[in-house]
Amino acid sequence: MQKPVIRYVVAAVLVAAAAIGGFFVFDAHRRATDAEKTAREVSSRIEEMIATAGDVAAAQRAYVAQGQPQQPWFERSAMLLQQFGQLQSGSRSLLKSGDALAAMDAVNEQLKTLVVIDGRSREYIEQGDSLLAADLIFSEGRDSVVAAVKTLRAVDASEEQAVAALQSDLERQQWGTLAGIGVIWFAGLVLLTPSARSSRADESFAKLGLSERTPTDSVSQPAETPATPAPHPDLGVVADVCAALARTVDANSLRDALARAASVLEARGIVIWIGAGEELFPALAYGYDDRIVARLRPIARNSANATADAWRSAQMRTVPADAGSNGAIAVPVSGVSGCVGVFAAELREGREQDPAIQAVASVIAAQLAAIVPAWPAPSSSQPIAASGS
Repeated sequence: MQKPVIRYVVAAVLVAAAAIGGFFVFDAHRRATDAEKTAREVSSRIEEMIATAGDVAAAQRAYVAQGQPQQPWFERSAMLLQQFGQLQSGSRSLLKSGDALAAMDAVNEQLKTLVVIDGRSREYIEQGDSLLAADLIFSEGRDSVVAAVKTLRAVDASEEQAVAALQSDLERQQWGTLAGIGVIWFAGLVLLTPSARSSRADESFAKLGLSERTPTDSVSQPAETPATPAPHPDLGVVADVCAALARTVDANSLRDALARAASVLEARGIVIWIGAGEELFPALAYGYDDRIVARLRPIARNSANATADAWRSAQMRTVPADAGSNGAIAVPVSGVSGCVGVFAAELREGREQDPAIQAVASVIAAQLAAIVPAWPAPSSSQPIAASGS
């Protein structure tokens, strides 16, 4: 994930995912809050309807009470029945549950029954038949009120269950959205964060000539003597490497020879640079991922790094190891026509300062001098490594 355009696209996707997901979570939270508020309002209205139904029953019982004036109770009962009907109509529009809607329709039929019973009881009283009015009020009238209260309780319970289910579903959607955003962001951050392997490879290539560090002149400055002498390279193996290089006929056989060279030098990786005009091009690499190699760009002759310096001066150059990366050695590949390239190797454990390793690297570079001029001239627009590796 190195191309800026791709990084910008990934960053834009992450921002868009966060914005869309945040809006969805906010909307789900708003809907859940609205549903809870509506449920509280419905419950309050149902309690008021239950209380009104009880008042209707009390007013109707007062019709037949001894010593009570009837007309005020007639008016109060009519007002309460009208109030009950208004509450029923307003509550129905707030219901979410299908069961609650069906139950509220049943309440409406029970209200109609109460209105009919109230009218008949008044007729009986006006006709002077209080006993029939009392029987109607205390039997059918009471049963209708009880049935209406029971149905209203069922409406309240159904609505509470429906709202609880809706809130649970919205909560699951919220958590699912947050989990999806988390997965998208995790994947995006993985893509945007350079891997440790890439970072190490970049540091390694910096050692091989891409960094602006001052190289060490291995000719004018003697190599430091390590505290514990490293084992000398096996000359027999060195001879085998030279023989393999002499038999090289194509890039594949050269890559095999480079593998042997890396083994004898104990090198982390190797890059062969070929000069063309005023630039060095990476012709072949060993020990590094092909995607990393493809990112290598030409090195200008006047660049301030070990590889360019070795090419300009036709002298070996080294880059010392430090706490964070390996050392490197850049050996000019010189033929009858002068320096035609550079053999660069990343070395472990400070082996770039070992005279024996430097000598072996010089032998390998000298052997490469007989091979490199026979290769086609590298293109100045695209490194050979991009097509050969």
